[in-house]
Amino acid sequence: MSSLTNLRLHSINVTGEELYGFLSNSCALKQFYLSNCRDIICLKIPYLLKQLNIVHVFGCLKLEMIECNAPKLSIFYYAGDPICTSVGDALHVRRVDFRHDHSPGALYYARTKLPLIVPNVRTLVLSTRAETGNTPMASCKFLQLKYLEILLCALIFPSDYDFYSLVSFLDASPALETFVLRIAMPTIRPDSIIEDSGGDFSRPRCLSEQCHGRLKNVMITGFCSAKSMIELTIHIIRKTMSLVSLTLDTTRGHDQRCSRSDKCLQLRKDALVEAEKARVAIQRYVEGRVPSSVNQKVIEPCSKCIY
Repeated sequence: MSSLTNLRLHSINVTGEELYGFLSNSCALKQFYLSNCRDIICLKIPYLLKQLNIVHVFGCLKLEMIECNAPKLSIFYYAGDPICTSVGDALHVRRVDFRHDHSPGALYYARTKLPLIVPNVRTLVLSTRAETGNTPMASCKFLQLKYLEILLCALIFPSDYDFYSLVSFLDASPALETFVLRIAMPTIRPDSIIEDSGGDFSRPRCLSEQCHGRLKNVMITGFCSAKSMIELTIHIIRKTMSLVSLTLDTTRGHDQRCSRSDKCLQLRKDALVEAEKARVAIQRYVEGRVPSSVNQKVIEPCSKCIY
């Protein structure tokens, strides 16, 4: 196995100890993909894999710990429950994808643990469907992070989640240039600002006074009329003097439409209702606050978005 450079293991019966022995004899390995191997509790990747730079781990249900000692690891993808993760030479890790679609607390874990695990990460992609609480403020930072993308599934995501609490990630990322927030499968919001009887919104909440001096591009897809979503957007406008582009997309993501078939990601009827509320909220509370120097785009559903 000394010449093996790419290894993909899917749905095989192997223990962590057996896999460690195999990997120890694969010193030329550069890419390692592990999926649906349900007998592995502890995944250890030896230091001997000095050429390994990509690791993907997906759907290993019994996995409790990942210990990666490969010195040149630069891309790490993990999908599953939050677990104990150790990256030997973390200073080289540049891209991390964490997808916790079936367990709560993914954003909490990412905000409080990841800056310590991968302090020099530059690209971070997070995906979650359930959070037991809002994203907390924390002192640890992503000092090198330039691109942040967060995907939330609105259908089963807590309706009382405070989108504004995501500002914690912005505060933690002084080098951030691009922020993308995707609300997958948007639906009618019970916390719509359009239905808010409070009336006056001239002084929205301010959770942080910190400015985001390098943030240039912000895109929110599945943009909704939730009051906390509007507050997050206003915060970004107020605290980002470097902002160049602001895209508020009330569809499931115009940038992800199929170019070959010219088809959009389709919206259900309730999502179309919410998209209209979001449009009204943007006109009422956001558009007048956007500086003329910012390229603002508001994307609405078209005929190809409808089921």
